[in-house]
Amino acid sequence: MKWKLKLDLWETDDYNSNLEPLFTEIASKIDSLAGRSPVLGYKPLWVINDPYYGMRIYSPFSEEHYKLGLTVGHLTYGIVAYQFANLISLLYTDPRQVTWFSQSLAHMASFWFLDYMANLWEQNCPAPQYEGEYKTFLKLKSEKIKTAYENIDIMLNLATNEWIREEIQQLSNNGKINYAPPVMFDHIGLELLPVFEEEESWKLLAYVGKATSKPIQDIKDTRSRPKAKPDFDLLREIVPSNLKPVVDRIVQRLLL
Repeated sequence: MKWKLKLDLWETDDYNSNLEPLFTEIASKIDSLAGRSPVLGYKPLWVINDPYYGMRIYSPFSEEHYKLGLTVGHLTYGIVAYQFANLISLLYTDPRQVTWFSQSLAHMASFWFLDYMANLWEQNCPAPQYEGEYKTFLKLKSEKIKTAYENIDIMLNLATNEWIREEIQQLSNNGKINYAPPVMFDHIGLELLPVFEEEESWKLLAYVGKATSKPIQDIKDTRSRPKAKPDFDLLREIVPSNLKPVVDRIVQRLLL
């Protein structure tokens, strides 16, 4: 695996070691799916437990490592998978400019990896102590979906995606996605999930950061752009021909 992990979620090495197979599998799989190195290159992933500020990639970005903060309970595999998949996906789309679209893709990745890890550990768990733990991934996904849709008119959702467009419009107009409730990105992430059932679609991640209102050309420029906005016309223009239908499907589901 090209990623190196430093896990400091708990004070004892036993707890951190217990989580290592989960982190290793997600980091290895998403690297394979993306098909390219992360925007700012491979650096050690230093993962800590941050109960105060929530899951985040800390900036300014260090030349030595990426520092990722998760907010997790005691050995809760589902929450670890959901949050780590979210954050590591942002390293592939460009952590310097997190748009509502890249954030939504990150939440899509969270749900995708809950399914992936559940299936993997059900069929072949890494050690006896993980026997039956695949259920924690399925349970969390069910809880997240229930929370996301409890205030949505299901019949309206089946008939139209107008409510999705309204949420996207709010995010786009606001320009401050850090203050948007995470459930909004869960909504959009779940809407994107069918598009990424085909693993080839994940190659799109490498182009997302290049298709914004103000793309960052200098790889050495590590300043954050909190008000960046996605540009889907530019995205469709720069992706290879095999990914143009993926962009079309996303636009169809979210914007038309």
